[in-house]
Amino acid sequence: MLHFIRERAQGWVAWFIVGLISIPFALWGVNSYLNGPSDANVAIVDGEPIKQAEFQQAYQQYRDRMREVMADKFDPALFEGLAVKQTVLDSLIEKKLLLAANNELGQRVRDADVNNLIQSTQAFQNQGKFDPERYRIMLARISLDPARYESQLRQDMLTQELTNNIQRTTLVMPVTIDNVLRLEKQTRDIAYGVVSAQSQLDKVTVTDEDVRHFYDKNKQNYTTPEQIIVNYLELSIDGLSKAVEVDEASLQQLYIDNKDQFVGPEQRRASHILIEGDEQAALASFSTIKQRLDTGEDFATLAAEFSQDSGSSSEGGDLGLFQRGVMEPEFEKAVFSMKTVGNISEVVKTEFGYHLIKLTEIKTPESKSFADVRDQVESLYRLQKAEELFYEQAEQLADLSYESPDSLDVTAEALSLEVKTSGAFTRDGGSGIASDKKVVNVAFSEDVLVNDLNSAVIELSKSHLIVLHKNKHIEASQLPFESVAPAIREQLRFQRASDKAREHGETILSQLKSGEAVDSLFSKNDWQPAKPYSRDNKEVSAQVLQHAFSGAKPIGDANFTGFTATNGNYIIVNVTAVNDGNPADASQEDRDGLESYLSRISGESELQAFIDSLKTDADIEVIAQNLK
Repeated sequence: MLHFIRERAQGWVAWFIVGLISIPFALWGVNSYLNGPSDANVAIVDGEPIKQAEFQQAYQQYRDRMREVMADKFDPALFEGLAVKQTVLDSLIEKKLLLAANNELGQRVRDADVNNLIQSTQAFQNQGKFDPERYRIMLARISLDPARYESQLRQDMLTQELTNNIQRTTLVMPVTIDNVLRLEKQTRDIAYGVVSAQSQLDKVTVTDEDVRHFYDKNKQNYTTPEQIIVNYLELSIDGLSKAVEVDEASLQQLYIDNKDQFVGPEQRRASHILIEGDEQAALASFSTIKQRLDTGEDFATLAAEFSQDSGSSSEGGDLGLFQRGVMEPEFEKAVFSMKTVGNISEVVKTEFGYHLIKLTEIKTPESKSFADVRDQVESLYRLQKAEELFYEQAEQLADLSYESPDSLDVTAEALSLEVKTSGAFTRDGGSGIASDKKVVNVAFSEDVLVNDLNSAVIELSKSHLIVLHKNKHIEASQLPFESVAPAIREQLRFQRASDKAREHGETILSQLKSGEAVDSLFSKNDWQPAKPYSRDNKEVSAQVLQHAFSGAKPIGDANFTGFTATNGNYIIVNVTAVNDGNPADASQEDRDGLESYLSRISGESELQAFIDSLKTDADIEVIAQNLK
């Protein structure tokens, strides 16, 4: 995709943006008006209240949506602040205003449209069909009845229709796309020189007093982080399966009961005629072949005459026996979809060309003996028994660890589990179980860290559970001066060398601006002559490119500027020319993607402008203390 789109779609900022644009979808979905424990207002919009219960439900929906979007990257702490709550409330206010605007415009949603949406919702279906009983059960689980749900759904559809209509009014003209492409595909002629910080190290002196002073001034930066060591119980299907006792009689019975599972794969034999090259010519050839087949000619004879598969044509097109997963997907689908030996397929296209296929044999899979599949049967037996134990013991694990919260010993003894001990880890995590963010969050929770209680059961996966208990808490501590003094000395040397490089570089920069020649100030190795670079060129430092492309269009050949790079070097840059990109060089895929992106951005801007105008004309009161 295009450079500026890529640049804006990375890192935590992207996740935050995803969160903001997800709010309307998370909150304008179904059942955002559940009753809750409080009737207090968090806001009043043109006399219409937004209840605290309604806000709490919307806030939880937003958190759930972000947990789904971000998966393992989800951090609950990012979504607990007042700023996020205010964002959620703003979305509820906007929804109220949009619904009011809908009513003024006289927009309506047909009953048939509401009914179609409900019936097409997968959560309400059973075996692909709408199930009225399942519909009622699913709504009852979230304390809704059909009438209330359908009323809310109608409002959501109205709101979405209005926003869609506004967003669809935007147009992106071809000239706009061309202008963006000229900028995106732009190159600049860049020359640059390096004043190395490394070359200044010999001129730098750092005394013991300098090191001590820096340490005393920045003691807060030289501490060992807080750490915790936890004991834990681990319950998993994999672990339980290893402890399952196995006897031959049980394995024999499992084999008999599931004999259909222990069979070899079905194999089929087919012959084919392959025609390579142009589709029209291939279809013309197959038309002739089919006419001759219809008159009774032998498939093998025609394969020998027409097929361009040198490996099988001399054998009448015979490919031998094969099972699924061997041939090209399109070829395999055709062979295994034929019902009767002797059937001939329609023309099938693969990457090798065009095929006419005849099914010549179906080899029914044969049952394997117990001896052949004993290991497979044992694995299945262990898995079945382990699953039974897991779901039984999972409930016991939760109950016992809660009922005996001061230690894991009682639970461990009852379930024959080993109390394991983790290595020390910080709030940023560690190895083993501490590599899981959920474990780290629970380990440093108040119940575990402060109150010395067992944690609740943590689900690492559907088949892997653990419970934690604090073993040892290691407070953050000050690192002794002696242990960090060498590192501080090198840090100060680097910083002072970088400062000298900057001072020297600024002197050179001033001389260049005064008209002195580059050759007299830089060695050949330290100055790179001008050449064109794109924004994403890999031959030169990204910092140089960012600096060069952030400046204004140059005037003349002497446009010297400088900056300090992250490695301490001082870089002098001269942009001698700006070369706009040629929109004609962009692929149609790039143009379509850019048009879609600009259209979406423009549509969102139009929608926000409309919402802002509604807010300006509305009477909105926010009760901040209820929001908290």
